[in-house]
Amino acid sequence: MPEEQLRLPVTQPAEGVGRRLPDRIVPMQAARIDGPFDDPAYLFEPWWPGVRGLLFAERGAVRLQVDGLSDAHAAFSELDDVRDQLGEDGVLLDGTLLVLDEAGRPDPELLRQRLAGRGRPGRPAYVASDLLWAGGEPVTRRAFRTRRRWLEAILEPGDRVTVGRGYPAEGTLVAEALAALGIDGLSARRMTARYRGGDAGAAWFRAPIITAEPRPRPTLALILRLPLGD
Repeated sequence: MPEEQLRLPVTQPAEGVGRRLPDRIVPMQAARIDGPFDDPAYLFEPWWPGVRGLLFAERGAVRLQVDGLSDAHAAFSELDDVRDQLGEDGVLLDGTLLVLDEAGRPDPELLRQRLAGRGRPGRPAYVASDLLWAGGEPVTRRAFRTRRRWLEAILEPGDRVTVGRGYPAEGTLVAEALAALGIDGLSARRMTARYRGGDAGAAWFRAPIITAEPRPRPTLALILRLPLGD
């Protein structure tokens, strides 16, 4: 069946059925490269200034997997609101946890305070970039373009949790726009790639963006709408 004709499974857990999502997974890790590039086979996005996090949502419960944290949910419990945004149960998202200041800017220091257990300053946010499970079923063997389309279909944008915006083919143009905002990293995901734990190889790259001078930190809303044409 052509990839475009695939339909996302819609299932609901039966009463009394326990958790079907895995307890933990090994996340895919981007390969580092020297700089931005252009390629129609890739989707380019900001490398978000936060911490990698996997978000599990099932049977009304939300939990987080973050390296180095035994109970990430306690530090970011406000993200429970994602339950109202999801059109599926049994969902596992891959993305980035941020903490925003009063102006809506990602703030590394506020993030560090949360991760260190020093209260819950700022406003947490989560930018989803990939979909690993939906309807209680794994979708990691599907192409990234399909997973991404399904992610955008089942996750409604919200104040705390949203899907990042990506741009195909023109990585150098995206990097220039990000540099103007002071963002120092570019994500490049191969559209046909499956998700696998560990080293991503050519499926996912992380490229540095060199900025000529320090710039003010942009708001999350501004990063999500890069100054590029649709």
